[in-house]
Amino acid sequence: MDPFSAEGELLNIHNAFHQGQFQETIDFDTTSLSSQNAVPAQVLKYRAQIANGQAKAVLDHVGKDANQPEFSAIKAFAHYSLGNVDEAQQEVDRLVEDSSENAVVQILGATVLQAIGRTDDALGLLSKHQGNLEACVEPYDN
Repeated sequence: MDPFSAEGELLNIHNAFHQGQFQETIDFDTTSLSSQNAVPAQVLKYRAQIANGQAKAVLDHVGKDANQPEFSAIKAFAHYSLGNVDEAQQEVDRLVEDSSENAVVQILGATVLQAIGRTDDALGLLSKHQGNLEACVEPYDN
């Protein structure tokens, strides 16, 4: 990966998130990122906020008009984090039907589905990934 390419722009924020450096992820300056990386960076920031216990703030910021599947998945995950299981499940079910090929929908949708006990549905959703390391699952058979 070329660190100066559009793909490489997300390397530092992505690493910070996956290392559990959530405040650093939230504070990461994304103003110089290319337009194609604005949504993925914002998704990481929202996920970091939720991990830091700020799910309500994320819901307030995303609002009811999250028309992109990435932000709808964030809303579902934030609802689940706040204990609004029914709202989260309804949103994930809608997203699975409409946007199951979206990587953020796959990751966050599967997280919610697994957490509510729908493991087979979660694995089915993750199996649709196209080269997304975060969505890779190796089923274990006895």
